[in-house]
Amino acid sequence: MFHALLLAIGQLFTGPILGVLGGVVMLSVACFVGLWLGLGYVLSHWFPDSWLSTGLGGVTTLVLAWFLFPVVTSAMVGLFLDRVAAIVERQHYPELPPAKGLPFVEGLLAALRFVVVLIGANLLLLVLMLFPPIYLVAWFVVNGWLLGREYAELVLMRRHPRREADDLRRRNNGECVLAGAGFAGLAALPLFNLVLPVVATAYMVHRAETWRRDRPAAPLQADGG
Repeated sequence: MFHALLLAIGQLFTGPILGVLGGVVMLSVACFVGLWLGLGYVLSHWFPDSWLSTGLGGVTTLVLAWFLFPVVTSAMVGLFLDRVAAIVERQHYPELPPAKGLPFVEGLLAALRFVVVLIGANLLLLVLMLFPPIYLVAWFVVNGWLLGREYAELVLMRRHPRREADDLRRRNNGECVLAGAGFAGLAALPLFNLVLPVVATAYMVHRAETWRRDRPAAPLQADGG
């Protein structure tokens, strides 16, 4: 796992990834600013007399935006995942046949379903803000499980049918949750959260290839065109 993370971070400094990274960073910054402003508006109008919008209003808005940021980065993953995965595979696994990629409708539905679940889960977690230690633990557990599941599922679906991708993910579910918790933690770090979609995708490509080689599920789906 640690080796895969080092490979993923090292990939950030390669030319092809830097081009993708520029788009990820600009879109991430724009989304974070929008999230911050949107939360400020919601808190000031929905909770006008609450501590959420009075003395600690600015700090509260910033903290909430920061902790909801994984939702934003996860919503973007479908825009960059296939391109990043293809770059990683060309450099580290040139023997692989070209991936068929995510079927557009299936990939879109999976991403939308995940984003809805992630937003709902994080909104429910806000109830625990009154108990900060419990909220912090619950945030890592919930987002770790969801982020690990999403990245593993989308990466595996590039080369495997949905059922086989689910089977491979479930066989390695503990590692997926642990990796997802790591992604959630990295999302809370300044600047690093901007490159999270690229790092998480590259990491999961390395781990998915290891899982496939250790326990092959089925022949890879190659591009028939």
